Amino acid sequence: MKLRTSRRRLFAMIVGGAVILLIIFAWGLSDYYAGLLKPVNPKNNQAVTVTIPAGSSLKEVGQTLEKNGLIRKAWAFEFYARWKHLNQYRSGTYTFNRTMSVDRLINDLGKGNYNRLVFIVDVRQGMWLSETAGQMSKASGLSTQDILNKLKDPSYIKAHYMKRYPFLTDRIFTKGIYYPLEGYLAPGVYQFVRGKNPPTLDQMVDRMLDKTGQTVTRFSKEIKTNSLGSLHSILTMASLVEQEAPDAKDRQKIAGVFYNRLTKKMKLQTDPSVAYGQQKRIGQYTMNELTTDTPYNTYTRAGLIVGPIGSPAPDAVQAVLEPIRSNDYYFYARPNGQIFYSKTYAEHQAIVAKYSHEWAKKS
Repeated sequence: MKLRTSRRRLFAMIVGGAVILLIIFAWGLSDYYAGLLKPVNPKNNQAVTVTIPAGSSLKEVGQTLEKNGLIRKAWAFEFYARWKHLNQYRSGTYTFNRTMSVDRLINDLGKGNYNRLVFIVDVRQGMWLSETAGQMSKASGLSTQDILNKLKDPSYIKAHYMKRYPFLTDRIFTKGIYYPLEGYLAPGVYQFVRGKNPPTLDQMVDRMLDKTGQTVTRFSKEIKTNSLGSLHSILTMASLVEQEAPDAKDRQKIAGVFYNRLTKKMKLQTDPSVAYGQQKRIGQYTMNELTTDTPYNTYTRAGLIVGPIGSPAPDAVQAVLEPIRSNDYYFYARPNGQIFYSKTYAEHQAIVAKYSHEWAKKS
């Protein structure tokens, strides 16, 4: 009797273990399949043009999409398409990109959305407005110079943007500022539905200002109480912080250093301001470049400069609003991203002497 009971228990344990293993396997398989349906590369919005010939089978459509790097596996696309009852799709030439999920691709194929959805304006963190205008030009067909002319015109900016966006104040027209909306066009990947006509300048700028408005709303309390006194000044410092470090913690530390230097009435002496002032990207700075005066050169101008030097990300704004306080007045960034902080000029100079050759090699 005891032997039979032991066998039954052993059998139950084996069956139970097998069931658990099957559940784990099924869960893993489900998770794997779900991964096959996600975008191939959420950060790559480069347009990919594909042509789906008339009479193509779902298997052939899937193979075409896989060949062009738009999906991971053709069989997963075919299985999902059949499950979604995509019995009919429209042949033609489509413009897709690798940020699109299989579900989105199937939706566009079913509706025949050829060449409609175009990811056109990619504003990277720290990008200058003059560079953003080039992205807008590619999307809209407007010339880069026409875009810059409008975005430098106070009358145009007042008529088209300032009434809708109250965070735009007359500070953006401070004497010496190159582009009034510099720093206010939030970084991000902006997508537009292209119908018969490409997006207008206002449509593109509005989307970017809308995103900035979200950041302003998110940090509204902190902005009101910040010692810099205005959103314009906060965005200005945030744009400097943005250019100096990619890491969130380092951005907070650098913001703390900037506050310390401002309190002591020291010049901020940050290299990216020199490049922006001369409107050229600089690798290794020369003494002549560092001492050439512009409204943005923090080596020749005391205090906070007239305006932002690029598009700061929300976390750069947050770093300015929530700095890490210290007794440091200097910092030095190596090409590998490591940043050293110093309390005295002598300490800082020793670090510069040790590592400055690395930048010379890189340039």
